[in-house]
Amino acid sequence: MESVRDTCLRTAEDVLDTLQLANIDEADLNGITQILQFTPNSNKNSDIKLLELDTHLLNVLNEGDCLSFCGEKHEPAVLCTKDRTYDIKEAETSNSWMLVPNFKFAEETQSNERIIERRDVKGIYHTYFEVHNCKPKLSKLLVVLEPSSFKGMEYEQNLDRGTLYDWHRLKSEIQASEEELKRALTDYMIINIDGYFRLISFEYEARALTLMLDLIDENSWELDDIDKDVTYESLKELIPWPVFEGLFNAYTEVSEKTKSDGTSLYRYNEEKTCKFLAKVLLAACPKNDYKEFMEAWRIGTPENMEPKESYLSGVALIIYNSSKTRKEVISFPSVNLSDNINTRFSELFKVKDKWTIDEITPYVSGLTTDKLNVNALLTKYTRCSKVNGIKYYSTKHGK
Repeated sequence: MESVRDTCLRTAEDVLDTLQLANIDEADLNGITQILQFTPNSNKNSDIKLLELDTHLLNVLNEGDCLSFCGEKHEPAVLCTKDRTYDIKEAETSNSWMLVPNFKFAEETQSNERIIERRDVKGIYHTYFEVHNCKPKLSKLLVVLEPSSFKGMEYEQNLDRGTLYDWHRLKSEIQASEEELKRALTDYMIINIDGYFRLISFEYEARALTLMLDLIDENSWELDDIDKDVTYESLKELIPWPVFEGLFNAYTEVSEKTKSDGTSLYRYNEEKTCKFLAKVLLAACPKNDYKEFMEAWRIGTPENMEPKESYLSGVALIIYNSSKTRKEVISFPSVNLSDNINTRFSELFKVKDKWTIDEITPYVSGLTTDKLNVNALLTKYTRCSKVNGIKYYSTKHGK
């Protein structure tokens, strides 16, 4: 018995009749005609989704690399390459799209005779997933690593090993590409200890760095005379090697000087060191008289290091307290602000009505993308005005 599907299939004569009705010369067309055949399964396409690709994503696939979806079940998924993260959002199309396997394009339809080929429509689509390059979602990183943070060897026996994260677990839960996640590990002082990634607690970092800096005076070193081997040998009973290595790499850089055997000496990075010591003071007292803070900060830094206001960028604000008629230094770390752009600007303008470009940049630079730099973000989300020739940014919808 002939099936309905077979009886509905067009013949070469049917195609020629259609061309004549449409006033189309057959000679203008290639010889192979493809007939789209809708089947009962054409609308059952839940197993296949359409995904938009930009040039970078297309190149990644053409080069044989992988794309991966990251995030837990309760989180909106993101798409990651090795070095980029993309937001994914479902979008509607004004027209229907058909997915047709084995469909031939023009160069493949050359023939000296009229040939009819049937193509089954695999699916009909009215939506697809569009992608937008975005910043990695790193705020969760500190949250998941806090329970296993390294506080010192004396606390290790009480560690709940179920809270530990190896690379596989960290990569699967944090919504960031591999390269972005690796950079974040360095930025947030996260150390690989016995195969697990451990956040160094603020208190331990302060204690360890202070011990390291004390050796400058004890050994009568110049700031660019720091001996890494001597530093570790002096502190190895107090600071395990992986932690020491991470801290030393974070706060020092290679000096132009060398030891007698030719190996490198180091110097402490003044800005990074002073910035962290400022954090220590602000942790003890979040609001300070400006003069008193600057003096305490100066006393607490190694000799020949000079604390500067610019080193407080992204850590604290200097504001004028009109009720006390004095300048104050107030703790305001950028790491504590929301990743949501609108929420972050709201948080900023609650603290200060007007910001200069230098003041606000460290608090919004983490939200920039390839298409939106700091100036573009400020243009889009703030209002600009000038006071005495100085440009200030304030809330877009404020008075």
